[in-house]
Amino acid sequence: MARALAAAIAVSLLAVSGAGGSGAQAPRVGGTVVFGPLEPEPACLNALLARCNYESSGPAILFIGEKVLQTAFDVGPGFTFRPRLVSRVTFTRKPPFTLTYHIRPEARWSDGVPITARDFIFTHRARIARKAELAGEEKALLDRVSRVSSLDAKTVRVVLRSRFSGWRTLFGNILPRHALAGEDFAKIWTDRIDNPKTGRPIGSGPFLVERWERGRQLTLVRNPRYWGTHPAYLDRLVLRFRVEGGDPVAWFRGGELDVAWAIPGLEALRREPGLKVVAAPSSSWDHFAIRVGPGGHPALRNKLVRRALAYGIDRAALVRQVLGDFAPTLRPLESVVFLIQSRYHRPNWGAYRYRPAHARRLLEQAGCRRGADGIYSCAGERLSLRFVTTAGIPPRERLLALVQAQLRQAGVEAVPTFAPPRALLDTILPSGDFDVALFGWAFDPDPVVASLIFGCGGIYNFTGYCQRLVTRDLDQAGRILDAGAQAGVLNRADAQMATDVPVIPLFQIPLPAAHRTTVRNFVLHPFNPISNAENWWLAR
Repeated sequence: MARALAAAIAVSLLAVSGAGGSGAQAPRVGGTVVFGPLEPEPACLNALLARCNYESSGPAILFIGEKVLQTAFDVGPGFTFRPRLVSRVTFTRKPPFTLTYHIRPEARWSDGVPITARDFIFTHRARIARKAELAGEEKALLDRVSRVSSLDAKTVRVVLRSRFSGWRTLFGNILPRHALAGEDFAKIWTDRIDNPKTGRPIGSGPFLVERWERGRQLTLVRNPRYWGTHPAYLDRLVLRFRVEGGDPVAWFRGGELDVAWAIPGLEALRREPGLKVVAAPSSSWDHFAIRVGPGGHPALRNKLVRRALAYGIDRAALVRQVLGDFAPTLRPLESVVFLIQSRYHRPNWGAYRYRPAHARRLLEQAGCRRGADGIYSCAGERLSLRFVTTAGIPPRERLLALVQAQLRQAGVEAVPTFAPPRALLDTILPSGDFDVALFGWAFDPDPVVASLIFGCGGIYNFTGYCQRLVTRDLDQAGRILDAGAQAGVLNRADAQMATDVPVIPLFQIPLPAAHRTTVRNFVLHPFNPISNAENWWLAR
């Protein structure tokens, strides 16, 4: 989560437009698509090594892993978990909390060997053996498990130490036992994902690793024995890494890339023939965090004042004026626990429309008095608030200028201040030395991480907000195994936070991409841009 926060704070608001999609033609088989840029380039392809796990190697290792070594569950476009290697999972509601995974009968490795419970158990034991080198979140997952066993070749039983709603993440990339048993994990998969006993590529996904040209690109080739709906339509998918001094937009214009994502300047390609710029709400969302605790303006401890801020900010106008030219379908975010794409999203914050007169009435109900210049004072202290955000990001500068004008109509003085990203993340936010902070969080597929942000004493609770009922619900959600029941509790907490207003959600940051019009079936996923690459195909 800290890594996600750092990335979200540093993200510039990339304004793009359009939507992905494809024509109605039947898919054609064959051809190569070059995708990029990915950064940083991973040190190796063995995520069980500290230097190669996602905390060290970034998202590239996750993207590659998903296409080659599939997981029990993956994350769908709606940012909710969906079964992949398993057909279903049943669980008990009383101790001992037991999960029973039913592996798909058709699931097999690229060499034709069935994927079985022995692979799941082998993967779990391999992670335990190398626990010290795993990413922090993976270590915590292992601590949740009491034991793993097989009921038969296609059924795995997992006993948890306690109820844990994040159980869908317990089995990440499943490893091939028949290929890796007896091998030294410190020496395998440095440059490829293969069976060390035969030297041949191996995997369970729609692609296999063909070759890696370090410093330039990694080539994936179709897995002809893929057990899913269909093998990949493409012959090859080339993943291009960003190199120092390289210009991905120039690569794209020069024909070196077929699909480009998440880079500034893509919007300039919108009118070029044969190219299409697309956008989708990403998993990162911008918001105003209101400092309720010590260090913030004393008036912000009053719920009425915080609600006045929410009514005094025209979020729809911010979206329209800052991002509307390039993301015309984007709208304000109305939840702080679910993405707009999620089927569990509820518009709990939808009441906050721009009503400056109502904002002024709330301030007067809070005992504040309007001064001669139109700015209120509360308990004798002028309602002049420091709005801090990252320096050097023009859209955020523009956004604060708009908010400054909007809040003046509500009788609040907003004073924009700018800080380097590291100073904001490492010093200002943890210290609580701000009134209102504009930055971004990244949603996690497991929504219970909200307890770390909004729960009393949460390690990322920079607002100082503490509401016992909200904390109870967020903690309870972390122990609910059923996704629908969990969502009900999380939405109850979200509705209470919408009343208390420790934050003001703004919008999901648009994720930009561009592709040649010959690349069909490209769908921009908020979490993994090559998530549906097996469905891409090339029109002639």
